[in-house]
Amino acid sequence: MMYKYMIPVYAFLVKAEVRTIESLPIDYQIPVAEYMVGIVEEEINGTN
Repeated sequence: MMYKYMIPVYAFLVKAEVRTIESLPIDYQIPVAEYMVGIVEEEINGTN
């Protein structure tokens, strides 16, 4: 079972280098990676 509220939490932990994508539960790896890509894309599009 996957809880959507955990995606930003895991993304924060990955960004803070407390966890790695590979160390996350399998069900969360792709959603967290997509969430983090979305943040980067927003930053890139916001600066243009």
